[in-house]
Amino acid sequence: MTATSASLAEPDRLSEELFHARHQALLRAIIDNISEGVSITDASGKWIYTSAFAERIYQTGPVTSADVPNEELTTRFGIFRSDGQTIFPVNELPVWQALKGKPARDVHMVIRNAQTPQGLHIRCTCIPLFSEQGELLGAMALTQDVDKQRQAEAEKQRSEQRYREIIETAQEGVWTIDAQACTTYVNGYMASMLGYTVEEMLGEPLFRFLDEECRQQALKNLDRRDRSPRGEVKDFRFLRKDGTPIWTSISTTPLFDEQGRYSGSLAMITDISQRRAAEEQVRQLNAELERRISERTAQLEFSNRELEAFAYTVAHDLRTPLRSIASFSDALVEDCGGQIDEVGQDYLRRIVGGARRMAELIDGILALSRVNSTALSTRPCDLSAMARVVLDQLQQLQPERKVRVSVQEGLVEQGDAQLLRSVFENLLGNAWKFTRERPDAEISFSAMRDEKGLRTYVVRDNGAGFDMAYREKLFGVFQRLHTQQEFEGNGVGLAAVQRIIRRHGGRIWAEGQPGRGATFFFTLNEYPLPPGTSASLPPRK
Repeated sequence: MTATSASLAEPDRLSEELFHARHQALLRAIIDNISEGVSITDASGKWIYTSAFAERIYQTGPVTSADVPNEELTTRFGIFRSDGQTIFPVNELPVWQALKGKPARDVHMVIRNAQTPQGLHIRCTCIPLFSEQGELLGAMALTQDVDKQRQAEAEKQRSEQRYREIIETAQEGVWTIDAQACTTYVNGYMASMLGYTVEEMLGEPLFRFLDEECRQQALKNLDRRDRSPRGEVKDFRFLRKDGTPIWTSISTTPLFDEQGRYSGSLAMITDISQRRAAEEQVRQLNAELERRISERTAQLEFSNRELEAFAYTVAHDLRTPLRSIASFSDALVEDCGGQIDEVGQDYLRRIVGGARRMAELIDGILALSRVNSTALSTRPCDLSAMARVVLDQLQQLQPERKVRVSVQEGLVEQGDAQLLRSVFENLLGNAWKFTRERPDAEISFSAMRDEKGLRTYVVRDNGAGFDMAYREKLFGVFQRLHTQQEFEGNGVGLAAVQRIIRRHGGRIWAEGQPGRGATFFFTLNEYPLPPGTSASLPPRK
């Protein structure tokens, strides 16, 4: 014998040793620890061995040939077909197939008895056992407990069904494509949105449903598919089956396989046709509104220019007769004063005063006209210095007056210096005029900021004031809240101030009480109006 022959004989010796009677406990332990239940019958169908695992599956305890007649197996153990309702026929049991020499593999059955009333799903494989001479010795049944697997599969099926129901009933399109941009799934809502059936869209390339413009956009998106952010939302136009476009809002997410390679995309698609139609209608309305505003603005500017030209012409034309009235009235007083009694001289004085008053009004009209016709020349203006110069000039004209003046320093604003100087001449001039009856006259100019950081300028005095019930008349042309006998004026100054403030993109308003002074507030550069614009501004909030 060679060494090789000795080594070949070794397995046979070991096999004989393993099956020796003294190793019976070892063999039983091996079989009992197999992950499948093992049951063995002899050639006559008598059960000669059942492993502990098989006993637990069938809930029977040790089974021997004397325990249960074969014809009662299905009823005694509660063996049913896979539906869990139909008793498994005895003659069709896998063991009988195996005893006929034919293996029966992966037969699905349900065990339901007193110990397992809820039912236990099992998978049974029975194989015939032959001797070396080919004689049938019996059969072995291997039984697997697949109940948990079945429950997991059932739960998976339920989850998939719920998912399908959610997707199919969602009022939103769901669309997936593969790496070649061919359709792998669409829900019914998406197909209906485009006028197709689901079957007509499956397998079709995405580009079939796009016009040329959106096809190019889709190609660009696919070129950067690996870098596309998840949940990216865009407005996108598809083509219905009849060729009509449909606007959608599409949210796309790239899909990747287990190796991280791009495998397709998922899109959630919402029909926004009505929204886009509404937006288009709004755009058209806005365009029409802008056109009308432009036309009305042009008409208004034309009318304003005509009115200003008319006012300027009338004002100049009135000067000649007014000069004549004034000149002849003066000549009449000088040449014929002795021949006119007191009543006549009073009449002459009134004529001269009226002529002067008319000349002042004409000057006011011309000044108001120049506010709108003068081109703005903006630059940084030191408003504090401007106010100080105006107040100093007023003091020089009436050095006898004692007025407490306060000017906040460092107030600089972008604007037209000449026009802003006119604002201070009117506002501070009014404050000076309406405080002349006060022995403790006070006038101040300052600024304050609101919660948005906007600066509001304030001119305040403690003079005659006004009744707030008539504040709407303050900025009207020739509107006055005091008589000419109380305080002189032509009623044009505040109207001019308002126009200047508006041309500087600001607002002006006032507060006051009779006998307790007045306060004028104004802003500059609050609204970005173009130079020369005199349109009304929105009310203060």
